Amino acid sequence: MKEQLKMIFFTIILGLVSSGILVGMDAYTRDKINVNEELAFKKSVLQAFEIEYEASEIIDVFGDQIKRIEKNGYDFYESNSGAVGFEFEGSGLWGPIAGFLTLEEDLITIQDIQIMEQSETPGLGGIIAEADYLAKYKGKVFDPDIVVVKANDEENANNEVDAITGATGTSRAFETLLNAEYDIKKEALVN
Repeated sequence: MKEQLKMIFFTIILGLVSSGILVGMDAYTRDKINVNEELAFKKSVLQAFEIEYEASEIIDVFGDQIKRIEKNGYDFYESNSGAVGFEFEGSGLWGPIAGFLTLEEDLITIQDIQIMEQSETPGLGGIIAEADYLAKYKGKVFDPDIVVVKANDEENANNEVDAITGATGTSRAFETLLNAEYDIKKEALVN
């Protein structure tokens, strides 16, 4: 009985010490994590607006080139060129997808898309975060919606983007996410 009490006491002490260390490390690194997340966000925004910057000047360039606008409960970002961008977030096929979408001044033409978080299958659905795939969206228009189509030899219409081969579910989920977020954010922006 005495041995069992020693084991229970040791386990409790070990658990308290371990959790104390984890809580302490979290508190110690929290500010640095927040700064790094802010820098990653600003970097994604600058990339989505196609604004060149040096890594050491991200904060200054962001402050000089980008203006945050709050409208109807949503944050929008406007560049000096007049392009407008916003964050989007929603469900992919296997997990959340979060990113930043930039529109040209006409508010229907995609200037760029940056993916900041995704949990799709690496090598298949994960392709949605690759620059080569996202480049296919540049210049496409929400007229009336973005449509993901099966890849073929024909030229796509101005609102069509080829689906990812082998990841049709992810492609469709991304299409639904972009169109839904665009509709919500455009409504908030123009009203």
